[in-house]
Amino acid sequence: RNGIYPLMNFAVSRPHALPRALSQPQEDPQKTKTPTPEPFDVETRKVVQMQCNMELNEDKSQWHLTLLLILEDKLHRQLSYDLLPTDNSKDLATELVHYGFIHEDDCEKLATFLESAFHKHRSQA
Repeated sequence: RNGIYPLMNFAVSRPHALPRALSQPQEDPQKTKTPTPEPFDVETRKVVQMQCNMELNEDKSQWHLTLLLILEDKLHRQLSYDLLPTDNSKDLATELVHYGFIHEDDCEKLATFLESAFHKHRSQA
């Protein structure tokens, strides 16, 4: 009649004691296997158009990159990233392939596009 609430009256007043587990022997760190990362989906569509916008953050210390990619099936993919001083166009394009955002064949084309955008925007600043 009152739903689930009356069942609370039947709860044990003190929690059950859990048996202590025997401590497991420590494994040799060299024998411990690191988990393999899950594979990412591979992008099968190619990029047909690219647009890039770079702006300095409010404190003028870091660039913010916005990349608009239009794929073969007219899908628009917008990606944003705060650039680090150590970032380069080739590594960024390779990372986008690795995470399945662009097709592997577009990696070199995107790296060249990003490199020209970096030079253009940084020379204007």
